[in-house]
Amino acid sequence: MSSETDSVQVDPKQLSATSFTASDIARIELVRSAAENARRHRGYAQMVGEDQAQAGDYVRLAKIVLANDSLLKDAVITERARGTSWEILAEALGMSVEEAEEAWGDVEARWRRETPATSVYRKNPGSYAAMADMYIVTGASALAPGRGRPLSASLDAAAHLTGRDVEAADRAFAGTPACTHCSR
Repeated sequence: MSSETDSVQVDPKQLSATSFTASDIARIELVRSAAENARRHRGYAQMVGEDQAQAGDYVRLAKIVLANDSLLKDAVITERARGTSWEILAEALGMSVEEAEEAWGDVEARWRRETPATSVYRKNPGSYAAMADMYIVTGASALAPGRGRPLSASLDAAAHLTGRDVEAADRAFAGTPACTHCSR
């Protein structure tokens, strides 16, 4: 996929919201979650580094940072949106398939029911994809132009611009052979 990002500059803001697949939106949300968690962790590290905490603040603030950590939830949703089975996720999570489905099935179902009216990501995915690109390239989560489009160029919405075979990529991600000769 690196050749896609080198040869074609995709401006996600120019793509219509309906161009983005569930997998695209889940991946955009996952990067934004990672960026937000990084910001929280950086703030926590600064608090520890400056040593201006009161007794118990390290633990109190760590609980807040961890309670707001949506990365695992967004990772599970993204894996499911990309076709990963509950069996593979259960193994990765270190639990049974039944436990994984019980823990995450409702979360995934709620996410799938979101609409542009209930989710800013579904309403304007291109803008959030551009912000995700900015974070990936610079580590900053500001709305300045990025120096590349590592996420945007690999989104299903951009596949027609990059020539990428979306179905083959999704099958490969899910562990299903993309073609008959690959399965031999």
